[in-house]
Amino acid sequence: MPYFHEVVAQHPEMLRRRPDLSFSRGSAPGVVAQQWRESGVVLLREVLSPEMLAGCRQTFDQFIETAIKKNGDAQPRANGSAQAFDDGPGPEWANGETIHGSWHLPWTIRHGGQFPVATVLSQLITSWAWPVIEEICQSKDIMVMFGLCLGRHNIDQPLLVGAHQDATAVNAEVPLSIWIPLQEVVPARHSGLGFVVPSPEHVLEAEPNNDVGSSYFMSQLGNMWIPHYRAGDLTIHSKLSPHFTTGYGTMTDRYSLEIRLWARDDAFLKYGDPSMRISRLDGVPVITETRCSPGVRAHGFVVSTALMAMQTVGGLPTEELAAMQAVGRSPTEELTATQAESSLPTEENREGEPPAPQGLMAALRGAARRLVSGASR
Repeated sequence: MPYFHEVVAQHPEMLRRRPDLSFSRGSAPGVVAQQWRESGVVLLREVLSPEMLAGCRQTFDQFIETAIKKNGDAQPRANGSAQAFDDGPGPEWANGETIHGSWHLPWTIRHGGQFPVATVLSQLITSWAWPVIEEICQSKDIMVMFGLCLGRHNIDQPLLVGAHQDATAVNAEVPLSIWIPLQEVVPARHSGLGFVVPSPEHVLEAEPNNDVGSSYFMSQLGNMWIPHYRAGDLTIHSKLSPHFTTGYGTMTDRYSLEIRLWARDDAFLKYGDPSMRISRLDGVPVITETRCSPGVRAHGFVVSTALMAMQTVGGLPTEELAAMQAVGRSPTEELTATQAESSLPTEENREGEPPAPQGLMAALRGAARRLVSGASR
């Protein structure tokens, strides 16, 4: 079985540009969505701020250095902080990373009170890509399924050729994945993603490790596409899109996020703990629901993500957000007062119990009303 970097050297056409699959601000959402349906993948340019991504990359790197490599805690936990109730890294990383890096659930990736996934998602909601995502999902009522999202630290190693489909490797039902590198990814310099275009319309036969095999990979060389991602770019690929991690052996570090979402539907509710629902109110995307049951230790993350998202869209004043996120205080301690004023049931934060993200909704509804009211003036 050949190594990936050897195949690329022999077939440089795999690195060719695909302007038909690349879109930028001003592209019609319907056009982008149609290309996604036909090809299985699209590249969206300049969606996110490179400066914001650089900060998230630094936070992710600090998390790896302090929580994984040094087997420390993800961050100091102040008494009463909502983040004190969130899970840390999984037990599989108790002895550090593998030679290929590591991967983590979004609420475990934190350092200094910052969650990279919360920051990125908050900006994504207000970006030009969000109407495209709504068009692909054919809905303006979107559920982000945090339990199916991941953050990865990848160390570029020589890899054998192969590919997989998310329908077999991740989840057979969720139709798409959004891949967001936190830095520039240059083919032959950094590990990234490559795709077979167009994607098949069915699930391919896979090996026990979910790989579709080297024979399929080598038969599709003429259909390969390995994008050059500039900081701020992202790709959206379907569950049937055969794709692969590129491995050149440069030993460079790459940090990336995988966001999985779809139109809110009863069929996906089983993947909705934890989750966040994003709908439009008078045309403005707002957080309309959060979910995180007491047994899921992601409460601080869900709270922070919802508050940051509403602050980003302009519905939550900066000083109000700061008050809710004050050191040593749980955001929901502030929100129970709002609930009482709204004659909604209050939720007690008993000592030793996590705050409930559902308690956010009174404040988020108020923020949404202020946002829409201000926009209509």
